[in-house]
Amino acid sequence: MKLSFRILNLLVAVALAASALSLPALKVSANSTTQALPFSQNWSNTALISGVNNWDNVPGIVGYRGDNLTATNDVDPQTVLGPDAAGVVNVTPNQTTPSSNTSGGVVEFEIANPVVALQGSGTADAPYLLIYLDTTGLQDIQVSYNVRDIDGSSDNSAQQVALHYRVGTSGDFTNLPGGYVADATTGGAATLVTPVAVTLPVAANNQSLVQLRIMTTNAGGNDEWVGIDDISVTGTAAAE
Repeated sequence: MKLSFRILNLLVAVALAASALSLPALKVSANSTTQALPFSQNWSNTALISGVNNWDNVPGIVGYRGDNLTATNDVDPQTVLGPDAAGVVNVTPNQTTPSSNTSGGVVEFEIANPVVALQGSGTADAPYLLIYLDTTGLQDIQVSYNVRDIDGSSDNSAQQVALHYRVGTSGDFTNLPGGYVADATTGGAATLVTPVAVTLPVAANNQSLVQLRIMTTNAGGNDEWVGIDDISVTGTAAAE
């Protein structure tokens, strides 16, 4: 009888272990496929992002939490140019209340005008969107997007936003001063829209991979959500 119980217990233990192994893990997916120009994304298709930390259906764009890229609050994102060693892919989908959401990081908000937004926090030190582009055969690369204040709460931090670029996948980024927004938000309203338009340096011409990084940093006080919308990148044919 004791042997039978032992065998039964062993079978139960094996079954439980097999069940645990079959449980699905939290999926973290990214789509870093380089995109030919012209390239655009306005987030109107809310089906693109439907899973936590899943960017599979958004070719050429991945959101990151930016852990440990800064050590203090109110760091100028123009100075945060190093690579992201942690590389924590991040997005929370299908949210609807930016004025009360305080999660930080990268969030898809399915509001009247849908948008993917960034908010700094104690964990998300410098959240950002990373865009992968192929500029082969092109020059005069034009980058434009709108930085939208979508937080209508009374919070009124100085929410800075910067634009970086680099050629390839390694090394530091280069800041683009024309892409800097000193404060993209206003307290008590969610109406401010700040357009950004920048021509990339000639080093970005005719490259198989150019990365753009649009970043905010953790502000003092309560951070606000800034949407990165109506992204457009174009170029002209390079002279032969």
